[in-house]
Amino acid sequence: MNIHEHQAKALLKSYGLPIADGVAIFSAKDAETAAKSLPGPLYVVKSQIHAGGRGKGRFKELGPDAKGGVRPAKTPGEVVSNATEMLGRTLVTKQTGPAGKVVNRLYIEDGADIQKEYYLSVVTDRASQKVAFIASSEGGIDIEEVAHATPEKIVKVFVDPLVGFTQAQGEELAKGIGMPADSQAQFIDICQKLYKCYMDTDASLVEINPLNRDSKGKVMALDSKFNFDSNALFRHPEIVALRDLDEEDPAEIEASKFDLAYISLDGNIG
Repeated sequence: MNIHEHQAKALLKSYGLPIADGVAIFSAKDAETAAKSLPGPLYVVKSQIHAGGRGKGRFKELGPDAKGGVRPAKTPGEVVSNATEMLGRTLVTKQTGPAGKVVNRLYIEDGADIQKEYYLSVVTDRASQKVAFIASSEGGIDIEEVAHATPEKIVKVFVDPLVGFTQAQGEELAKGIGMPADSQAQFIDICQKLYKCYMDTDASLVEINPLNRDSKGKVMALDSKFNFDSNALFRHPEIVALRDLDEEDPAEIEASKFDLAYISLDGNIG
């Protein structure tokens, strides 16, 4: 099960991770109020769909020169005009396929002082039966591209669930991605809190991309993605409540009613 970015950030915030202020909206009429509730003066209007590559995506109904699914705005008025143009339209990214996904909600977020972007994720590694932390100095782009072109820029540590995430492992990750000394303590604290969040929620993947370090050395999550172990959702009704059926295949929704694992494939095999 996946959740939206704004839901993921609220979950991270509940565990003490630093995120920017933001407001989720479902109607363009709420855009101005949402923007004015944020510090400003820069805002970011972000499409909320269960797919990556939103910033480079394009709306089907708009021309090829139109902006993508993540847009900066300098005034509340710009936030409103972007929200009006984005809501209800179909966003196509490399992860949605040509059909795209309809944008039914937006996240209006306070703008950030972006200086250096990193990648950080936690995932279950079944081969080692441990929890893998994966980090890179190359954030903001597809980690698959980094792994293929510059694998030396990816750092991994494996956490024994019986021991937990250690200070030494945090230091190894921080130094491995070249995190400056004045930000390493923040980074390690984020990793420790992220590990607790991952374990407490029975997640199968938590990804922060990018993790930003600003000009003052402050580290903050600018985007986040969660996947949860469906077999453990019976323990987390508060997470099940976040499910957005508009983002799921109708056949998979029907199968889930009967506790069936159904994977939709191309063609006529399922």
